[in-house]
Amino acid sequence: MKIALCHLDLSMGPQEKNIEKLCRAVEMAGERGAEWTITPETAVQGYHFYKTNPAQRLPEQPEPGLVPLLESVKQYKQYLFLGAGEYDTDTHCNFNTCFVFGPDGTLLSRHRKNHSHEFGAENWVKNDTSVRTVVCSNVKVGPLVCADSWYIEDGPMRLEKEGARILLDIAAWPVSKECGDPRPVWEKCSLQTGLPLIVCNQTGKNQWIDFTLAESVYVEEGKAKLAYKGKEAILLFEWDAKMGKSVSSEFTVIPLYR
Repeated sequence: MKIALCHLDLSMGPQEKNIEKLCRAVEMAGERGAEWTITPETAVQGYHFYKTNPAQRLPEQPEPGLVPLLESVKQYKQYLFLGAGEYDTDTHCNFNTCFVFGPDGTLLSRHRKNHSHEFGAENWVKNDTSVRTVVCSNVKVGPLVCADSWYIEDGPMRLEKEGARILLDIAAWPVSKECGDPRPVWEKCSLQTGLPLIVCNQTGKNQWIDFTLAESVYVEEGKAKLAYKGKEAILLFEWDAKMGKSVSSEFTVIPLYR
């Protein structure tokens, strides 16, 4: 099956522009036959929304603003892994979440980030402690958000024990002095769990961070098999769900704008 990664410049928002861009990406992926479309971390609001507007209040999700995006998902009958912030009315907390929507546009599951920085751009976040698999295209998937892949025993191994056949990490993690090179982290996560790992990262550059150094990767048997960094693009590859292996030797890179 075909899988699409949305390697996009989203970190500064605004949300309306991000959703418009995500709709375009979902449609481009759908036109090329993608069954799964994956976005980066906090793709809806933009990773730095709190630094640009600390007064912004997060909604319960899915919010009405997602309707155009979910209509595109329904049109192309895709599974969508969407990064967004959310407010939970039961706990009165904000969470950094990977939402999983089905081909009919309904919310199937959500994974709330377990390991946030809790400072700077993520000062708005409350960490969660739970992980859960979700079935997409008859495959048990283990969703993660960014640094969750660092804490292998805490999240990835628990997902493996729950029967996950592939891990999927939505990220905002470039090579940097503060956080180092994440590729060895992802390779270790795949090696120790014995599972392939998809990482959908983002691009763009702002006053706080250079995401043009961020890689989106597919890791198999502890080695990065496919990798991309650079300009905004849809990254397509083919994956054999029965074998748990990539059929592609490289990403097919589709520029978002020509």
